[in-house]
Amino acid sequence: MTVNRQEELLAFLNREFLSRQEAIDYLEVSKQCFHSLVTRGKITKIKKGSAVLFYRYEIESRKQDASGLRKKYRPW
Repeated sequence: MTVNRQEELLAFLNREFLSRQEAIDYLEVSKQCFHSLVTRGKITKIKKGSAVLFYRYEIESRKQDASGLRKKYRPW
């Protein structure tokens, strides 16, 4: 595998997926809340060996939904 191909793959992974900590930071939730979302099937995890990744589009969608719900139920 050439260096250019490796760089393309890393760029793809960084563009399309988030690590657990990146997802927690992006959603601005606690580890317990994030674990609950994953356990309840609200967020899909991809596991390969010891690596666990999450779809970026799913996390971004979840953040938009959460902000809408906050405005609806906690308008203050």
